[in-house]
Amino acid sequence: MGESEPSEDRCRFSFDPDAWQAETGQSTPLDRTLLDETGVWSCPHEAPAGADYCLFHQPVDEKDDRVVRDALLAKLDEVGREPKQFIGARFGTLDLDHVILECRDNHRIDLRHARFEGEANLRYAIVRQPLSLEGARFRQRPICTEATFEGEVYLGKARFEAPARFVEADFSAGVWGYKTTFVEANFHMARFGGPVDFSEATFRKAHFREAAFETVVRFELATFSHATFSGSRFGDRVYFDGATVPERVNLQKTAVDASASFEDLDLTSDSCCVDLNEATLPDGRLYLPDDGTLVYDLTDARLGDVELAEADPPSDLFDHFRFLYTTFDGFDFGNYREALHAADWRLHDVIEVPELDCRALPPSDGDLEGTYLKAKNGANEIGDTKAAAEFFRREMLYRREQYRPTVMDRSEDLRTRVAAAGRWGANTLLNLTAGYGERPSRVIGVSVGTILLFSAVFSLVQSATPYETPIGYLILSLESFITLVLGGAEDVGSPWIRLLAQIEGFVGAFLIALFVFTLTRSIHR
Repeated sequence: MGESEPSEDRCRFSFDPDAWQAETGQSTPLDRTLLDETGVWSCPHEAPAGADYCLFHQPVDEKDDRVVRDALLAKLDEVGREPKQFIGARFGTLDLDHVILECRDNHRIDLRHARFEGEANLRYAIVRQPLSLEGARFRQRPICTEATFEGEVYLGKARFEAPARFVEADFSAGVWGYKTTFVEANFHMARFGGPVDFSEATFRKAHFREAAFETVVRFELATFSHATFSGSRFGDRVYFDGATVPERVNLQKTAVDASASFEDLDLTSDSCCVDLNEATLPDGRLYLPDDGTLVYDLTDARLGDVELAEADPPSDLFDHFRFLYTTFDGFDFGNYREALHAADWRLHDVIEVPELDCRALPPSDGDLEGTYLKAKNGANEIGDTKAAAEFFRREMLYRREQYRPTVMDRSEDLRTRVAAAGRWGANTLLNLTAGYGERPSRVIGVSVGTILLFSAVFSLVQSATPYETPIGYLILSLESFITLVLGGAEDVGSPWIRLLAQIEGFVGAFLIALFVFTLTRSIHR
């Protein structure tokens, strides 16, 4: 700050960008076109008689807040750029409750580098001009509850040292908050009609619950000590790339219409949980950081064509994502075939991190059945038959496990337990014989085992070797396996042999039909 050589009735205040940079370590957001040949900005307002400074630059304790307020509104009513310049102004309590700030031209209200020592109250106010608060400093809380900002709002490098309330505020145009510092920012149910850029901003506490963002939102390289975006809607792209995040980021029930990007996140602790419970992500990137343990909780979320890895996915990739009742709407499992194979196609395993485990109980078998049902349906929608087959097997396995507690529960009636045992047995048999229709090799193995087993049984029942050869029992068993009526060259008169042959023939017919089904299904897959 410094002094220039004004006329006798001009304010003697001047702003020196170099001095501000030396004090704060940041370059000024002030336009260089506003500076004189000495590199400073000089106040254009008149000073009262006998005073060195205008009403806006006088010390706060030497002026009446109401007089300052009235003078501010009078200046805004004047035409031109200079009357609206309050760069470096000093305000105590500024009460603009229910006031309409409207000018007769399109020049912005310039409050860059202003200092607000008291509370700034814009409750229900309407600001129809662009508003510049870059480099401003708020020592007490600004209250902008249900305020309407029809022009762009510039907050770059401003410092909010007390909680800032923008609850249900309406920003019709863009909000530019590059390198802004908030001790607490409350944008609950706020609406942003234009672009929002809080790149490299610092939030000790960030509350964007149920906020509505109509266009692009950027939190790139921002720093959060606490972050809540639950219930918000992003009408376009949202970027959190390079952001520094705490142990938990709350994005529950958020809806993204375009894409969301979480790339190169920096964790403030060893682990972090990005909570996307019931969120909708049609596109974007959910990458893992180089350091620390990051888990994305996608319980009940809807996942579209989202990337989980930039290059070759690590083998433990899916351990960093909690899939539970997740709807896959266009997600390409084929990009992660090797990682899924390494994980034995298990989607529900997840690395333990504190912010995840303290809220989530282990999923039940019914939960897992529903999870893999949704995964199967998602894979079928994009024609990934291999993934659909594997997820179907998982679905059936967890369906089987739900019968076991009923079978073992003595409080259930006998009929219920027997029915559950039957379902468990049928499910197990289908898995062992055909891998739920997805494993033709199992049918072949079971068929060979059946033929060998009946060969041994035939040798025990009939002492005379069929066909007078040591492999006669095997030939007899093979004949029985491929026909329902024993009619080989060897006359076998024993009724027990014929009974066993008919039984093997029935089993053989069943296995042959099952093999044809699984083979056709696998070729189709």
